[in-house]
Amino acid sequence: MKRYKLAILAGVMGAFVASCNKELKEDTKLHVSVAAEENVGFDGKTVTVKKGTPVTFNFSGDPDFITFFSGETGYEYAHKDRTEMTEADVLKCNLTFSIWAQNGKAENILSMYIADSFPGIAKNNFEADSTLVEKFAWSELIPKHQLPQKVVNSADKATPYDIDLKPYLGKKITLAICYKGVSNTDPQSRFNFLDMQIEKAFNNGQSETKPANSFGFTPVNMDNKKNFKDQEKASYKPKKENKEYGYVTNNIAGIWNLANLTKFFIHSSNKGTDLKYSWLVSDPISIDNLCNPDMGVGIKNITQSLTSYTHTYKEVGTYTATFVANNANYLHHGGEVVRELTIHVTE
Repeated sequence: MKRYKLAILAGVMGAFVASCNKELKEDTKLHVSVAAEENVGFDGKTVTVKKGTPVTFNFSGDPDFITFFSGETGYEYAHKDRTEMTEADVLKCNLTFSIWAQNGKAENILSMYIADSFPGIAKNNFEADSTLVEKFAWSELIPKHQLPQKVVNSADKATPYDIDLKPYLGKKITLAICYKGVSNTDPQSRFNFLDMQIEKAFNNGQSETKPANSFGFTPVNMDNKKNFKDQEKASYKPKKENKEYGYVTNNIAGIWNLANLTKFFIHSSNKGTDLKYSWLVSDPISIDNLCNPDMGVGIKNITQSLTSYTHTYKEVGTYTATFVANNANYLHHGGEVVRELTIHVTE
């Protein structure tokens, strides 16, 4: 009798466990449909709807979780794992700024360069850094003759520049500006740089702006040992006696003023004074093609019951609406089911 009772108990327990396992391992079920109504048509696979008209998706199957990807920019299921953009995905990756020359004679003083293999300056070994900067095989960022060659009387007349950086995607670039006086029969001009920044825009709606204050610009003051009279009152930053790599926050001839990197400048020198020579070199700047994955919207969780969901498409186009369903509990994930509908939005 005892053995008989144990056998019955084992059978009951086995049935209970099997029932639990079946429940825990039940496949996720989801069916998605759209009710045809005014301005909304549905043939079982494709929804045709006028823009601005709400589309109501109806569900059966009651999974624990549903995530919705509308198919609009930034919400595409196909891009849920994308973390890098190709060049074709980049709408814009540009370095923009303006320059205007002030006082004296500006011709042939300024040069601007770019490189994607510059090793960087040490900032504590001036002899090595100055030689590296001078001897490095830079590429012209802007042809010298296209930089300001004549002075103007206001920032309103600054020359704008817009340089495509897409060829440098996935690389690190260094920017360098060289100021080298060529004659002191006239004043050596002051050069003003306005609103320098890198702008990136991707086709998923994401964008990024890097302003000049993130470039890590460092002066390399080539004539720092010459003790020019018109530089005697310079108080260098970030360290007062750092003539080799220092900048100023006032008007000192031939020294970079980096007090405000939205409008930085190198100041002019009077007629008959020593010729000035200084570089401004950035840290390596990452022109990365990284992006955030497209995101879905969680429209149902395990605590909710959901029989329908409404979304409105505001732009004409063709989209893939995707619903990702899961069953889950503390012991087992019931598997993922993906349902897709084509959404054709008309005027």
